[in-house]
Amino acid sequence: MQRRRWAITLTILPIGIGLLIAAALNILSVRFDFLYRNVGGFGILRSLSWAATGVGALAWMGAVGLLAGRMALQPAPWPRKLLLVLPGYALALLLLGLLMLLLGIGTTGPFAILWIAGSASLTLVGAIIAAFGQGIGGRIRTVVHGLLGVSIGGLLVGGLVFLMAFLLAIATGPAPAFAERGRPLGEGAFPEAPGRAFPAPPGALEGGPRAFPPSPRPEGAFPRGPGSEGRLLPFRAFPSTSTMAAGGGVLVALGVLAGVLWLWGRRGPAEAEEAVGVALGSNWRREGLRSLVGGGGLTMALLLIAQLIPAPRTNPPARVVVQWDSPQTQALWQRACADCHSNETRWPWYTAIAPASWLAVNHVQEGRRAFNLSELDLSQLPASRKARLAEEIAQVIRNGTMPPADYRLLHPEARLSPLEKELLIQGFQEMLGR
Repeated sequence: MQRRRWAITLTILPIGIGLLIAAALNILSVRFDFLYRNVGGFGILRSLSWAATGVGALAWMGAVGLLAGRMALQPAPWPRKLLLVLPGYALALLLLGLLMLLLGIGTTGPFAILWIAGSASLTLVGAIIAAFGQGIGGRIRTVVHGLLGVSIGGLLVGGLVFLMAFLLAIATGPAPAFAERGRPLGEGAFPEAPGRAFPAPPGALEGGPRAFPPSPRPEGAFPRGPGSEGRLLPFRAFPSTSTMAAGGGVLVALGVLAGVLWLWGRRGPAEAEEAVGVALGSNWRREGLRSLVGGGGLTMALLLIAQLIPAPRTNPPARVVVQWDSPQTQALWQRACADCHSNETRWPWYTAIAPASWLAVNHVQEGRRAFNLSELDLSQLPASRKARLAEEIAQVIRNGTMPPADYRLLHPEARLSPLEKELLIQGFQEMLGR
């Protein structure tokens, strides 16, 4: 029995760590568009990596769900019952974070990513407790082992894909450097690569000119904060291919380790269903209801604690009076943009209640940091900078990046029609073209 418990517990740990690393690498590869952008056909590798990570994560969460659910259904007095519910509760938080990511809630800043990272870490700890804290026999053990085997396969495939992409990148030429936001620098600090609107990283032009593909997002293109007129966010070089190669090697090593532990546990002696399994069969409805009540109590306690973490809602005085081309453009701006890209933010009642307050403040801070029309003196910008700014504003409005999906969900007036989007874009072009 102890061998089986140790085998499942030790198998869950490297798989969980590996899936977290794989998810981080996949998000980075999409967020900053490095490694895969060098050679045509790398999109297939990216899709394969996402698919392998997704299948492995779903199988891992399925195995953890079985263990956590079985643990939560065990009869126990209330104080201990709350502890038994914790692994399943952490998994529920993780699933909520993934749903937020799919719906585009909290994706403008790091809110959704931090939620997923935190809940995934708690789920990993809870999974270890659930696996070691109870004996597993019969069909449940068979299903758990099968799901963990699928997770190991996804982890190995993901790691091999990263290594393959690294080898192809080396064979076809050096990859572009990794771009990251940082402190403001003066315009023209870095040489610009042909075909790219943003400044190129140091060393990007070594060995001859090389055009970068246009970025789908405008980070780094907007002025930032008071006194940042005409400034651009810098780009720091980052060895993307070596990072992906190291990550792929770690994933393969964790997959092999998990595979060895999985085989070790699979060859252990067969176990009969334990007495607790019989108890679950007769009392699972009652214990399930008590588990739901315990989960609701945990939620209320967390919400009360969350109110103690402040999220400052501020509206600094505007430094610049905007001269709009027409009242219509100003009205469209107020409907769809002003809450996050000016110092005239409206703060509805729900923005005073955590965690909605954290999300709202995060939106406003990210929006003001990227482009704050109340702090930006357009008369001080050169014509080339204005033209670039108008082009990037038009891009994010047309492709639906702005306003964000979660903002449109709570503000129906921000859901602009195609005609209203074009009118807003034309208004910005008129204003910036003066």
